This record gives sequence, C-alpha cells and structure tokens, in this order.
Amino acid sequence: MNRRILILAAVVVSVAATSSFAVAQTPTVTIDPQSHGNLAAAQESIVVAFIRISDAQQANDDHLGGHAGRAKELLNQANQELSLAAAFADQNGPANPTSAPPSSTPPASAPPASAPPPAQQTTPDLSGKWTIYAYNTNHPGSSLKTIQVVQQGNIISGTFRGPNQHGKMQGLITGNHVEFSTDTHEILTFRGEITPTGMSGLYGFNGQHAPWTAERTN
Repeated sequence: MNRRILILAAVVVSVAATSSFAVAQTPTVTIDPQSHGNLAAAQESIVVAFIRISDAQQANDDHLGGHAGRAKELLNQANQELSLAAAFADQNGPANPTSAPPSSTPPASAPPASAPPPAQQTTPDLSGKWTIYAYNTNHPGSSLKTIQVVQQGNIISGTFRGPNQHGKMQGLITGNHVEFSTDTHEILTFRGEITPTGMSGLYGFNGQHAPWTAERTN
C-alpha cells in the first residue's frame, strides 16, 4: 500500500513539474522607454534572457533538472516587479519644484553654442507580414514560412506559421541585426541582418543551421 502511495505521489509531482513548464509565458516589455528608460531596458534584457533559456532547453532536450524552467519563472516575476516599480514611480513622482525667488545678480553670459549631438540610429520597423524562404536544416529542399510581426521599440512578437507547425514568436532588434525564436514544438531560432529589401541570415534547430531570407508580403 505504501509503495502505491509513493508511486502515485511521484507521478503527481512529475505532472505538476511538466505543467509548470508548459504554462511559462514569454515576458514582454510593458514599460514606456520614454518615461523609464532604464526599467524598459531591464525588461528588454529579461526578454532576451528568456529566449536564450528556451534555446538552451531545446538544445538539451529539456534535461536541465527543472532549473531552467525555474529560472524562466523567476524572470517572469522580475518582469512583473519592474512593471510595478514603473507604476509606483508614475503615481509617486517628485512634486513640482517651487519657483526660486528672482535674483538681483545679472545673468551670466550664455556659453557659446555647442555642436548638436549626433542623431541616434532609428530602429528598423519590421511590423507586418513577412514571407520566409528557408532551406531545410535536416534534409534537401526548402520551404515557405510566414510571420506576422508586432513591434514595440526594439522588441518584436507575433505569430509564426510553417508547413508543419505554428505558434507564437518573439525576438529582439539590435541595430540592423534581428533575432527571434518560435514558441512551437520544434523551436526554431532565426538570426540575420535587416536590409533595405528584407532580411536574411541563418536559422537553426537541434544544432543544425540553414540560410533564410524574408520579404514583406503586405
């Protein structure tokens, strides 16, 4: 009888651990970078770390002792705490400073005008529908895939559809470099460069890589 109870308990723990991994949600950037640049940047780093851990789980066939899944849960908690921190700052910002009394001292001469700062590089806009032309990673031939991209700053998310699977996708734009992964049974990771005519690079699955290109279809 005791042996049956122990076996049943082990099964319940195993199912619970599996369910915990399955419901792990990809964090997103919810903080306005114009209002809280540092907090928004921290959220972007959390998204990148989450994607990297997903890649590691795929590469190791989820044989990481449950620690990677726990790390992703902690990243989600950290992301929520950052959102709460930004909301608290919005509600409890410093009061407007009182006006200083007029000074009798004549104003100093204005310093000579300095050269304007260099213009910041604009993040490419990848919003919309894209068609991906990709060679297969594990056998000859190629296939068509599509992504529908939603962009917030340099964070991208949306949906992925391929010949055999579909699901969500998320990634990051760094300058003219783009990287995104799919939330599918077989996790695909795409890395490439953004050009005036589209995107191109390499994508991978299970340590195998193949070239891909993409162009807008809307």
